[in-house]
Amino acid sequence: MNYRTERFPIVTVSLIGLNTLVYLVTLICSISTGGDSNDWVIQNLWLIPAQSYWWTYLTNMFVQAGIFHLVGNMLFLFLFGCCVEDLIGRARFACMYLAGGIIAALAYIALSPGHFDSEIPMGGASGAISACMGMYLLLRADAEIEFKYFLWLFVFVRAGEFELPAWIAITCWFLKDVLGMVLDSFSDHHGGGVAFGAHVGGLLTGCAMIGIYKLATRRREEQADIAAPILDPTKVRLQPAMAAVAPQETTGEAPAIYIYHRGEQSGPFTLSHVQAMLRLGSIEPDALYWSEGMADWQSVADLSG
Repeated sequence: MNYRTERFPIVTVSLIGLNTLVYLVTLICSISTGGDSNDWVIQNLWLIPAQSYWWTYLTNMFVQAGIFHLVGNMLFLFLFGCCVEDLIGRARFACMYLAGGIIAALAYIALSPGHFDSEIPMGGASGAISACMGMYLLLRADAEIEFKYFLWLFVFVRAGEFELPAWIAITCWFLKDVLGMVLDSFSDHHGGGVAFGAHVGGLLTGCAMIGIYKLATRRREEQADIAAPILDPTKVRLQPAMAAVAPQETTGEAPAIYIYHRGEQSGPFTLSHVQAMLRLGSIEPDALYWSEGMADWQSVADLSG
């Protein structure tokens, strides 16, 4: 993925662990009961629209059809989930992952012939993982995804690698799922295969959630820019109320700190002056300060000493 996370992906690793744990537990139960537990698992953990058990809209994301289903899904979850979690935050990623899986399941039901009367069970994390791919697409559309390949045909062996922009790779994957969904809708075989509708719905949901997230973030930034004080040192004047409490002794410090307090800018002050004003209560700890070389205003409480 050509991306190095800045923090450990706790949510992604936990999801992988939970999926693996559920698979191992159900596998052990199946072996120990001679397969009798499989019906209970399908009835109570897989999503069967006609049954309308509300919890299965969550539990279906953590059951797998087999070891290869599990390994394939967890590989994609690791590749995309770690990056998305690092970019948008752990709590937000966890909520979007679960929401993406639920909406992907609803999309599958909407596109299936029987809709909520369908008796066909659905399970697997691929709908939620498709949402991760949609999130990644809008977060890192121009990033390069590295592919490795290995070809073997009797005595002919070839291996290598190549890179594609994320928007090309994921778009091709999405179009493949759209084609599978369309072909499936025209066939009589509506069970036992890939839930292409869940993949399509999940990816579109992921794109939509990140689109809303980006829009909300941009609006917050714009509001913060409007509300943030703009320092113009040539217009800043020392306020008399603050000057009265500033110590008169000479400390040898150069006044270089500006204060934004109760809608007013003042300064420059020395560090000693600011600390004295904090002790006397003439400025509150939630005031802001700025000095040359700083990229933005910071809390004046950081200067207390």
